[in-house]
Amino acid sequence: MKVRVIPISDIEEDKADVQSRSEGFNSEERSLRYNTASHAHTEIAKVVPETSFVHATPPWSPYDYTSWQPLIAKSQGMKEYHCFAVPPSLYQDLLLLHSSWLRTDDMPESMVDDIVDDWTSTKSGKKLASIFIDEKKWFIRLDQMSPKDSPLGGQLPCSTFPDVISKICSSMRAYGCIKHAQELVERDGSSSGTKMNLILNPWNDAMDATTEFRVFVPPPAARGVPMLWLLLKHGFTFDIALRPDGKVQLIELNPFGAMSVCGACLFNWVIDGRMLYGLDAPEIAVVLEDTQEKLLNSKKA
Repeated sequence: MKVRVIPISDIEEDKADVQSRSEGFNSEERSLRYNTASHAHTEIAKVVPETSFVHATPPWSPYDYTSWQPLIAKSQGMKEYHCFAVPPSLYQDLLLLHSSWLRTDDMPESMVDDIVDDWTSTKSGKKLASIFIDEKKWFIRLDQMSPKDSPLGGQLPCSTFPDVISKICSSMRAYGCIKHAQELVERDGSSSGTKMNLILNPWNDAMDATTEFRVFVPPPAARGVPMLWLLLKHGFTFDIALRPDGKVQLIELNPFGAMSVCGACLFNWVIDGRMLYGLDAPEIAVVLEDTQEKLLNSKKA
């Protein structure tokens, strides 16, 4: 299998380009070369022709974190983990708090406290609040995404209920999840069939993003193979982490495809489309420090 080595200087230049085109925290600008997502149908259809397979935005439900949490927990050796349904009655309040954050660049303590009070008045909210009594450190996320982009410590652990609300409501990633859930409520005219979960996993200081990889599993129909089951109908990606002891741990599952919201990491859904969709030979992409790349090249020579 071919290994594609990307100098870290290329990544830094790409980040600088994105920042130069961005107008602020809520800007939707993203890389034009790496980690692309949400492409138009016309972009990818030119590269990966449709046959029995049709390019479309994949559904969210097959990739919900809670569906795979037991497997992920087993893979990572978690002894404790939690999942709580976010009350649909709070969706609008969470969106309003997010809007306030965008307008003022401030997280109003009174609004945060109101949401905490309303949530803790429910059965699940009381149980959630009890988890924070001993101030354990938790990694939090919603079913589809984590609030890791929050400037209020999105990549740091949570140890209080208000901190959970602040991180979620200052994250554009989490905003997309909440907005999607609220739209389902408005479409159906009822919250009975809508569920958005808050997940808490024990904080793991050993987690290191530099040892994580994204694996791409294209839909069989894109390669002329009959559909096997729902997850494979649209394809999927999954993230793994390589540990110092050589073990591989499952991090999460995500959608597949150029029209999905899942980033292509070190690839580009369109430029690398034929390879990602399984039409060309697979590749592994890694980022190396410039000194590491020079050392690798010298060994090849």
